[in-house]
Amino acid sequence: MEAQTATPQTECDCGVHPSVFYLLATLLFTSCSTAMLCAAMMTEHWEHVAWERAALAALANTSNTVLHWLLDDKVAKVEVANNRKGGGGTFLVPMNGGIWTMCVSLEEEEVMILSRAGFPQEPLCTNYLANSEDEEPRADWQHRMQNLSISCAMVCLIVLGSAALVGTFGVCKHQISAVLVTGVMYLLAGLFAMFTLMIIHFKRIQRVSTRSSSHGDDTADGVVGPRIAALPLLSAREFTTSWSLELGWGGVALATTTSLLWILLSKIMRYNPISTMLL
Repeated sequence: MEAQTATPQTECDCGVHPSVFYLLATLLFTSCSTAMLCAAMMTEHWEHVAWERAALAALANTSNTVLHWLLDDKVAKVEVANNRKGGGGTFLVPMNGGIWTMCVSLEEEEVMILSRAGFPQEPLCTNYLANSEDEEPRADWQHRMQNLSISCAMVCLIVLGSAALVGTFGVCKHQISAVLVTGVMYLLAGLFAMFTLMIIHFKRIQRVSTRSSSHGDDTADGVVGPRIAALPLLSAREFTTSWSLELGWGGVALATTTSLLWILLSKIMRYNPISTMLL
């Protein structure tokens, strides 16, 4: 009678722990919120400056100025009616700006065409961080608001970079406290990003409320060349927000969600370490 040797069958549990999917979702939300906030802070489409043609025509008739429309009515050249001079001049142009800069919304070919009409050869972008003595002075309230928005944006970017390092360390080294701190840091990043968005919003309200006065907002946004000739026409400017602001609000919502996910991840890791999740 042959002895039958029982060979034990080893069962292979190849299932994935549910916590792994939660970890992957947390990392996905982290990447999306970080990318959205960084893109919103670094892009230059927070606000657009445009000119109302009907309002410009009405103001030009009452201010002794003449308008010459160029580039299919995209740009207007301003000249004083009783003192027309060749070359140079003041140009009313569309502009787009971010937290740090304000740039002319024209292509290089369009700038070359305008140069034949006396368009000034000067930098097409104004950097708010550069303290140039030749730069046009901005209104005191606008200067303070701009500095606040820049400060909040820089703090947000610094917190995002630090959170990425702390989060990587916490996940790789199984440090629950580092994971919890990452959640708090993303909450702070979303908070400072919200401050930036609110400051830009209130600055917009201030500009709209002072629009009825030609000297209520006498900054050079939208004006290239001598600003004196364009002073009577400044109330025809339109300030509108653009897609960078909407991207920022989306980033704030995702950053808040990401913060909650990291905080819950620290609770999960307390009872299910990542080493056991992946096995």
